[in-house]
Amino acid sequence: MGKVFKGFRFDPELYAGFKRLASSGGCTVTGAFERFMSVCVEGGGLVFPERMVVGFEAEARVLVDWLQKGKRFYRGEGGEEVNIAGRLVWLLAKVRNVELRSSIEDVLKRSVPELG
Repeated sequence: MGKVFKGFRFDPELYAGFKRLASSGGCTVTGAFERFMSVCVEGGGLVFPERMVVGFEAEARVLVDWLQKGKRFYRGEGGEEVNIAGRLVWLLAKVRNVELRSSIEDVLKRSVPELG
């Protein structure tokens, strides 16, 4: 089977960073793309990690602590009052750490009986 040539344009800094990453893993940029595409095709899906997961998890840990201490609301951006349990329910889908997800679930079940 012959090779297919396709041209792409990338941000030069992004390309340079990806090239460094690929070469540190022992591949060329083309090889890394081919491996990535192969895994996506074999797995039948395409999933991108969220960049802010670490920030979401840090926020979730703080909010779990506050909810355990009985705090129900905090002042968010623009001075708006934010419901901690509601925010944790939203963060639950963003958190990848299994232990932290379990901790969020437990504190929500204890603190908000209608969720448990």
